[in-house]
Amino acid sequence: MKVGVVIKAQSPRAFWFRVFDNVEDRINVGTFVTLDNYESRVNGPILARVTRVIRHNYLVDDRVIAQLGSEDVINTFRDYGIDIQYIAQSTLARASIIGYRVGTRFSKPLKPPKPMDFVYLPTEGELSKLLRLDNGGVRLVIGSVRSLSIPAELDANKLVSHHCAILAATGGGKSWLAGVIVEELVLRAEIPIIIIDPHGEYSAMQVPKSSVDDAKYVASLVKVYVPGKVDTTSLDDYFKARFSVKRKYVRFGINPRSLSLRLMEGLLDHYYGLTDAQRRILEEAWQYMGMDNELTGLDEFLNDLEKSGGRVVKGYGNELALSTLLTKVKMLIENRPFFITRPGEFYGNEPIRLLDIKDLMEYGIHVLDLSGLDLVDQQALVALILNNIFRISSMRRDRLVFIVVEEAHNYAPSVGSSLSTSALIKIAREGRKFGVGLCIISQRPSKVHPDVLSQCLTQVFKRIINPVDLRYVRNVVEFISDEDLWEVRVLNEDDALVTGLAVPMPLPVKVRDRLTEHGGVTPALIPRGNITRV
Repeated sequence: MKVGVVIKAQSPRAFWFRVFDNVEDRINVGTFVTLDNYESRVNGPILARVTRVIRHNYLVDDRVIAQLGSEDVINTFRDYGIDIQYIAQSTLARASIIGYRVGTRFSKPLKPPKPMDFVYLPTEGELSKLLRLDNGGVRLVIGSVRSLSIPAELDANKLVSHHCAILAATGGGKSWLAGVIVEELVLRAEIPIIIIDPHGEYSAMQVPKSSVDDAKYVASLVKVYVPGKVDTTSLDDYFKARFSVKRKYVRFGINPRSLSLRLMEGLLDHYYGLTDAQRRILEEAWQYMGMDNELTGLDEFLNDLEKSGGRVVKGYGNELALSTLLTKVKMLIENRPFFITRPGEFYGNEPIRLLDIKDLMEYGIHVLDLSGLDLVDQQALVALILNNIFRISSMRRDRLVFIVVEEAHNYAPSVGSSLSTSALIKIAREGRKFGVGLCIISQRPSKVHPDVLSQCLTQVFKRIINPVDLRYVRNVVEFISDEDLWEVRVLNEDDALVTGLAVPMPLPVKVRDRLTEHGGVTPALIPRGNITRV
């Protein structure tokens, strides 16, 4: 269907067209249009997307405006059959060129379209063919293409293996969308998903939103893990009050013997500092002790460390260094709520179970609720878990695992140090060849370490309003226009812009509803007089 004609095209990236009067109500910001391929008859049509619509009236210039001093003047024109509002009005639209389909991607034309070329409005069937993914592979349907009934599909393999990032301002719907992607992944593929949850929001995925089979199935796959010595009473009470069911979780602990030398060294140095002598003794002692999954009491662990360290200690200075090292190790294990200090340990009447990283790498949704820890302890625990996941994956290489990291700017900051930064950088850089996928979620993309975000080759943008973050978006997204950036600023909570490897072109999406409950909520003000005071 012809909807207009090209009137100006100064580059291969965009063009202006005059919208025909009889179809102007069908051309809006976001509408997809096509052109006949003026570069090749072999390739299909050139796809473009409307980014701006303006209405223009040639009579409304300075001389006419000077005469419109009152409503009476306008009515006089109308009495004589002249309606200035419509007599010389036209609708103009600007469209950004996406390109023509070549295989799985779109290729940009090398020259602009010709003036007077017709512009077409494709049918949904024609548009669906242009936007389709490969016939093979796993597809995730996260909603529909905005303003259309065409499913918005993501290539699951490219999303997982080449990493992705969900970026938006606070309250922009990041966690909601992450939940949709997680639901789709476990429904379409047998993949373990590990969620680093600093606020305790993802526990709500245990609760289906409806009685449909898919909702109940996804909810049944959710397992929540809580660090062993953390008080969860307030969150448990809130969960019960909101969802009318009891929150289910497993209390877990880390065996200090299972740490690698570099992790133990990094933790001790981060919390308490290590002298050169203490570092040398630890390195020598760990060679005799080695990594061991056998769980023993803290006293036995310290005795073994003292005995192994004693083999290399000579002289009073080294003996003092060993004694101080043992004190620091004891403080580290006793003061971190995620370490197990003895077999059969309990918190209240709840047992603390030894965390087996291999259990997290089995099919299901594994939520690590870190909301009871302070930030430094969260970073330490994330470093421990991610390093072990990478180590196991690098040895077996037989199954994908997908790690979702909420508030990623806290675990891999662009400025300052964090125990977890190196682990995230390693997975971002090397995880693909070992089957470890990463999803970074942040409200401040400019605050996330660039070595992590630069490896996320699919980006999902929700509403972003910070100018610094918008400049970052401008730098990382291919062929994004000023109009697209403006659109990112005003997206609704259920809107998103998806770019990168998982989609054939930048895709505006209306995100679907969730199958499971969403834990994120913004408290509202209570009107005065409605509060019951005791």
